[in-house]
Amino acid sequence: MKELKDFFKKCFSSNLINSLKLPNDDKQIEVLADKFLFYLSELKKWNKAYNLTSIEDEKEIIVKHFIDSLLYLCFISENPLSIADIGTGAGFPGIPIAIVRPRAKITLIEPSWKKNAFLKNIKRKLELENIEIIRAKAEEIHNKFDIVISRALWSIKDFIKHCNHLLKKEGYFLISKSLKIDEEIQNLTERYNIEIREFELPDINSSQIGGKRYIIKIEKCES
Repeated sequence: MKELKDFFKKCFSSNLINSLKLPNDDKQIEVLADKFLFYLSELKKWNKAYNLTSIEDEKEIIVKHFIDSLLYLCFISENPLSIADIGTGAGFPGIPIAIVRPRAKITLIEPSWKKNAFLKNIKRKLELENIEIIRAKAEEIHNKFDIVISRALWSIKDFIKHCNHLLKKEGYFLISKSLKIDEEIQNLTERYNIEIREFELPDINSSQIGGKRYIIKIEKCES
């Protein structure tokens, strides 16, 4: 466990994470490490029966689930915003964001009852009061949010199509992609303001577990 904690701290203290302006005090990082490693242990335990992730390596989970989820913060201020995480699965990216941004109101939307059970377990055990969990598909939700996020669940075009009704007038979408960004943007039939940030995930022992990630912010153009 000490090796994993040291690895998490190393990732969390990297230039990548520093660029997101997250807590960098040693005591705060220690608290966050304990929360994320508890999340990791619960994920592995529940995964045996609930099939929550195909990733089994613990360090790979830290990089590809936890660190990857925090990249969304490049477009999320510290203001108390309402955020909908569509098709959150085992809580990515919503729970990592909720852990480091307690003022944000995160709504996790997931149709699977098994994954909902896991999400409720994590919310209770980590005492994440800023999380609401809804078992539903995006099309069944009628709430309005400041930000609507998804983790490569759909193409950009389909993401907007399925989730457009969830966005407040001044809100925006955030989606993570690793490939075919230009092609997907060209397929959009309406005009949007689009901003893209590029990141390189940490490598793990030169095993090429890292890789490029693009966080895409999409706003409706004013008519």
